[in-house]
Amino acid sequence: MSRSVPFSQVMNGVLARMGLDPTITPAGNVLAAFTEYINSAVRATWETYPWPEAVRYETRQFYPSWSSGTSYAAAAVVLGSDGTYYYANAASTGVDPVLDTTGSYWVSVLQQTSPILFAIDLDQAGQTPIGEVLDVYESDPRYLRTARPVPWELTANGIEPRVRTIPATLCVKFTTRPPTFTTASFTNGDTLPYVLAEGVKYLACGCAQREDGQFEKAAAMDAQASAYFDLEIDKIEMKQGQQRRFSVIQR
Repeated sequence: MSRSVPFSQVMNGVLARMGLDPTITPAGNVLAAFTEYINSAVRATWETYPWPEAVRYETRQFYPSWSSGTSYAAAAVVLGSDGTYYYANAASTGVDPVLDTTGSYWVSVLQQTSPILFAIDLDQAGQTPIGEVLDVYESDPRYLRTARPVPWELTANGIEPRVRTIPATLCVKFTTRPPTFTTASFTNGDTLPYVLAEGVKYLACGCAQREDGQFEKAAAMDAQASAYFDLEIDKIEMKQGQQRRFSVIQR
């Protein structure tokens, strides 16, 4: 499990750097303002680098698996137990598409002439909301070294693979969405990753000072934050050996 730091500790660090007494519980308006600054700092940091604490690998389907207890309307698409997607010719309940050999209710999408959208929604029910998509694979590359990457495009519909034959599932490597804190986070035990905590303190101070028109001080805080984040990235990529592969697009 990755290390974490209590939100209250980060808040107290911000208050101290702003010249406020961190041993005194901040007034409601002060707490609300600095919570907003911390949220801005966390989001900016979270989305600019694939921190290991935020990276996930998850297998995703394009459509849900068929369920015997679900009523399906015509034009519904489901994944059968044989790993094939099926299109509903007619409404039905309890008719297994794999066993519907006559095609009265279901037909394989390979036999369907109407266009069918195959896209992985970034907000699939019951799954981790996807922040930034990093890679897409045929299978999980953590467990299968020969897992091949899949060409894809991010559209308004989600992740659309650019392949001729649509697989039953794909493994998506992505970053989670940054957490959003509230004033209640000061006392309810909310945390943020250890790797971000120190830099976020300075970045939040920079947000506060910029809001107050202290641009030179804000720039100094931003520089201090950048130095901390660079240090953490160096530890990840050099000390811990978690180098990333980079691809270059040639024009």
